Amino acid sequence: MLSGAFGKRQNGRYLAASLWDNEDSHQRYADKELPALINESGVKDSTQRISVSLIELQPKWAVI
Repeated sequence: MLSGAFGKRQNGRYLAASLWDNEDSHQRYADKELPALINESGVKDSTQRISVSLIELQPKWAVI
């Protein structure tokens, strides 16, 4: 993971965003590490739904 951010709205909704160097790195994390983190955190007990969207970053979007 190159970067990440987490936010919470007042209505109890959360947003987690992360930036990965490539799709394979993210897939390895999602397959191998994320399930263990979900179980250890107990988030499944209070979560109705987890959804994922992949947005491909275009180099011309970068602001340096």
